[in-house]
Amino acid sequence: MSKEKEKENPQEPLQDFFSQMVSQTSSMLSPMDPLGAMKPLQQIAEAWTKNPQQFADAMQTWTEQIGDMNTRIWQEFLDSQNEDSPKGKQPTDLADLPYFTWIREYFRTYSSWMEQQIHETSGVSEKVKEDASFWSKQMLSALSPKNYFWTNPEAINAFIESKGESLHKGLQNWLKDQQRDGMPEMVDKTQFQVGGNLANTPGKIIYRNELIELIQYEPMTEEVHEIPIVITPPWINKYYILDLKPQKSFIRNLVSQGYTVFVISWKNPTREMRGTSMDDYLRLGPMKAIEAAKTIAKSKKVHAVGYCIGGTLLASAMASLNHPDNPQGGTVKDWTLLTTLVEFERPGELGSFINEESLEYLEDQMSKQGYLEGAQMGNTMRMLRADGLIWHYFVNNYLFGKQPPPVDLLFWNDDATRMPEKMHSFYLREYYLKNRLCKPDELELAGYPIDLRRIKQPLYCVSAEEDHITPWTQVFQINRFVKGPVRFVLSTSGHIAGVVNPPVDPPKRSFWAGDSDGSQEPETWQEGLEQRPGSWWDDWSGWLNERCGKMIPPPKMGSSKYKPMEDAPGTYVLET
Repeated sequence: MSKEKEKENPQEPLQDFFSQMVSQTSSMLSPMDPLGAMKPLQQIAEAWTKNPQQFADAMQTWTEQIGDMNTRIWQEFLDSQNEDSPKGKQPTDLADLPYFTWIREYFRTYSSWMEQQIHETSGVSEKVKEDASFWSKQMLSALSPKNYFWTNPEAINAFIESKGESLHKGLQNWLKDQQRDGMPEMVDKTQFQVGGNLANTPGKIIYRNELIELIQYEPMTEEVHEIPIVITPPWINKYYILDLKPQKSFIRNLVSQGYTVFVISWKNPTREMRGTSMDDYLRLGPMKAIEAAKTIAKSKKVHAVGYCIGGTLLASAMASLNHPDNPQGGTVKDWTLLTTLVEFERPGELGSFINEESLEYLEDQMSKQGYLEGAQMGNTMRMLRADGLIWHYFVNNYLFGKQPPPVDLLFWNDDATRMPEKMHSFYLREYYLKNRLCKPDELELAGYPIDLRRIKQPLYCVSAEEDHITPWTQVFQINRFVKGPVRFVLSTSGHIAGVVNPPVDPPKRSFWAGDSDGSQEPETWQEGLEQRPGSWWDDWSGWLNERCGKMIPPPKMGSSKYKPMEDAPGTYVLET
C-alpha cells in the first residue's frame, strides 16, 4: 500500500483484519448454526468492513460510552468513601459493590451500543437489521450477568443464607431437566389434570377421525341460539387453552350464554402420520367439523371461529368454501379470527427463524422422525421472549434452587403437539416463506384454488397490542384481502392473555373495536377509536347476537350419524 493511500485511510489495515476475522468466524460457526442466526450478524459486520468511516464511528462511540461509564462508576465510588457526601456510606448489599456495579453497567452499555449500531448500519436491508437485532438479543440474553452465579449477587446471598442449599437444590433441578429436554421447567405440573381442574366443561366426543375428535358441549341454558359455533384451535397446542379453569374458560362462557359450541381436539401425530398433508388438515378438520355441527344442530349455517394458526387454516377453508365451484359453499354465516395471520410478509420476530437455512434444518429433522416435536416448536416460541420464558426460570430454578409455580397457562403451554412432516413443511414454505395464502389462486387446497378475496361473510377479527407471535399491525392486513365487512378489535396484553380475557370487575384490560377496511393503516384506525375498558368478549357477544338466529330448545348431544362416544375432553387431548 502506498504511503499516500495509508495516510488517506489509516483505518484500512484494521479494516482488512476485521474483515478477515468476520469471514473466518462465520466459516467456523456455520456448521453449528443450522438456523442461520449468524448470517444477518455477518452481513452487519461485512457492511462495517465496506465502510471504514462507519466502523471508525462505531468504535469511537463505544470508546466514549465506556469511558463515560467508567468515570461515572469511579466517581460514585469516591463519593461513597466521603462521609460528608450524601452518598457517603458503605454499601450494605453485595449488589452495590463496585465489582457488581461495573459488571451490570458494562453489560447494559454494551447491549445498548450493539442495538444502536445494528440499526444505524448502512448498506443492509431493514430485514437484515431486524434479524441481526433479534439474534444479538438472544446472545446477549444468554450472556447476561444475572445468569451466572459469580456475577449475580442475589444468587450469592441466597447461597450464603441457605448454607449452600440453594445450589444443591438447583443442581437437582438441573439434572431433572436434563432428563427431560434440557430446558428449565416453567411450571409445577403436579397441580393440574386435563379433564380434572382443566378442560372440565361438560361435553361429549361426537365424532372422531384420524386427525380430530369433535367435542359438543352440553347446554347450560333452557334455550340456545339457533346457529352453532364451531371452533378451530391451533394444531400445535391442545385445544383447552380455551377451556382452562371455569372462570377463565372461553368455551364455558359461550355455553353459559346459550350458544351450542363444537370444538376440534387435534390428534398428536405419530411417525406413521408423516405423509399427512395440509389438505388432510383442512378436509378432516374444520370442514368436517362444520358438516357435523350443521347436522347435529339442524342448522343450515354455523359461526366459524379460528385461533392463531387454527385461524389461518380456517381462512384457507373459507377461501375454498367460497370458490364458485364448491358445492359446500354457503355453510358459514360469519367467521371470527383470534390473533391470526393471513399475510406473512412481516410476521414479527418469528420471521427471524424463517429462512432457507432454518427450513432445511427443520426438514432434515422431520425426515428422520416423521414429525417436528412439539417441544422444538415450544422452545422456538420461548426464544421470542427469552428473558422471561427461559433465563428467568434458569436463574430461579438453578441458581436459587426454587421450584416453578403452578400456573395453568404455563401448564398448557408445555403440553404441545407434534406436527407431521409433510403438512408442516408445506405450511412453513408456502405460508411463511413464500407468503402464498394472500396471493390469488397460487395455492390449491381441498380441490380448489385459494383466493381470500372471494370471502364475503362478515368477519370479527381480534388482535392483541403486545402480541409478539402475530403482531397486530400484521393481523390488520386481512382488511386488504377479504371482501366482507370487518369488525376489527385490538385488545391490550399479548398473544394468549389478549384472547383468554374474561370479563371481570373491575376490568383488568381494555380494547379498541370498530369497523375497518383495506383503505386504512392500522395506526390510523386505532387513533380514530376510543379505548374501552373491559373484555372484548362482551363486544363479540353483541356482534354474534345480531347474527345467531332465534332461540330454540337445545339440540340433542350427537345424532344418529354422530353418536356420542365418550365424555369430554376425550382421548386425543391426553396423548403425549
